[in-house]
Amino acid sequence: MITIKDIAKAAGVNHSTVSRALRDDLRVSTAMREKIHTIAKQMNYVPNLAAKKLVRQKTNFVGLIWPPREGLFFYNMNLQLQLEGIKRGYRVMQIMDGLTDSLQAFRQFGVDHVMFWDAYSALPASFAVERQRFPGRVLALGGYNKSEGVDWLAVDRSGALLQAVRHLSALGHRQLAYAGGQKNKQKMYGFLQGIAECKADYTPEHFFDYFGTTFEDDVHAVFQKPDRPSAIVVDSQHCLFRLMRALRPIRVRVPDDVSVVVYDDTPEMSAFEIAFTTVGPSIPELAVKAWDIMTAEPEPGGERELVEAMIGAVLVPRESAIPFRPETGCSFHASATGNKPE
Repeated sequence: MITIKDIAKAAGVNHSTVSRALRDDLRVSTAMREKIHTIAKQMNYVPNLAAKKLVRQKTNFVGLIWPPREGLFFYNMNLQLQLEGIKRGYRVMQIMDGLTDSLQAFRQFGVDHVMFWDAYSALPASFAVERQRFPGRVLALGGYNKSEGVDWLAVDRSGALLQAVRHLSALGHRQLAYAGGQKNKQKMYGFLQGIAECKADYTPEHFFDYFGTTFEDDVHAVFQKPDRPSAIVVDSQHCLFRLMRALRPIRVRVPDDVSVVVYDDTPEMSAFEIAFTTVGPSIPELAVKAWDIMTAEPEPGGERELVEAMIGAVLVPRESAIPFRPETGCSFHASATGNKPE
């Protein structure tokens, strides 16, 4: 049986260097690590897994790879993950960097497990290689990409927007608008599914593109027409803030003139002068489920199976969405629009 000492002799280095290189320890140069990996492969070296398990000790640290995103959801989600970890006797070590480099760094730090928020269009191929080297569990939160050896906890975004349309339809709203981005197909699909199911009215003109340069102009134009929508589904809190700024100059009031349901529930959504009706995953529930997956132990004598789960959306009714009132129209300020109030 080939041992580390055999590889060390072939490479002309001591066995400590070989041991570090096989763990991809950054204290060994890249060239030497590649050389030792090549020799080990040529010699058909097989690590002693039992010995590795004996050497590896639990640290009660979990790595968190977090995207460089601003916003209330990401702040609150990050906070809840750390607080839930503390409840269970864990500490969270966070890196805001590339996925592969972060996982490699956490392997060097010796954390027990790693979780990351999946904000990627596709996981890099290098991540799959690094995942094989990381001995602990890895959990992808948010649920866009599935990868071998990675637990997966998704968010039902389509179901969330479907719930939003159902809620507004139940309140009597027929003319609906959508404010958000075109790239999030899951949310858009859920919205359109709700439109079809509830037989509501929606036209492409009532899509306000958050990433477009004419967002404010589009909002103003639509709300000057007699067949304007009575409710808007908003796909993010960033978009909500821009929408509210667009409505203010033309004196369109929430909820008197238009009802609003916004995706993602954070504590701040209930603290505004008008508390917003929200739909989305419960952040505390998402944190609890993530840690349940991280800390789950395998059955005695068995291996732990990978988890694929999805968190459903919760609709929280508040003040921003009210029953449709046919007699109520939008009141426009003449100097703001250049037109007489309708």
